[in-house]
Amino acid sequence: MDYPTNVLLLLLQLILQRQQALVHQDKSLDLAALLKEPIVDKEVLTQFQNHKLVKMYAPELCNVHLRLLKSLVADIFMTGTPGDETHDDTTVITLANYYYNQRIEELTQDQLPRIRHEIAELLNP
Repeated sequence: MDYPTNVLLLLLQLILQRQQALVHQDKSLDLAALLKEPIVDKEVLTQFQNHKLVKMYAPELCNVHLRLLKSLVADIFMTGTPGDETHDDTTVITLANYYYNQRIEELTQDQLPRIRHEIAELLNP
């Protein structure tokens, strides 16, 4: 599961939106349960495959089948977050928060300094 954190974060965001939509459509569903064991369906697959971010950063995921996407989500849940060995409290939200923080760290530690350096080189040849 070596996909960029921004792609994994997008997937988790799409899953969260879908779970909320499903709960609004079917009042018998429990959002708390869906956040621990989300329903990954054709709607999530289509949104994920057609998203510009996926096309740009992980084009190999643009043609995945539903089974593979479900497997990817299961892997994300099995990996969990650092410090959560039991995975009992792992939800779509906790995972999204973790990957969001990872993405912020990537941006602040790697990409922003690199961009600043490139701009400085362009302005001061």
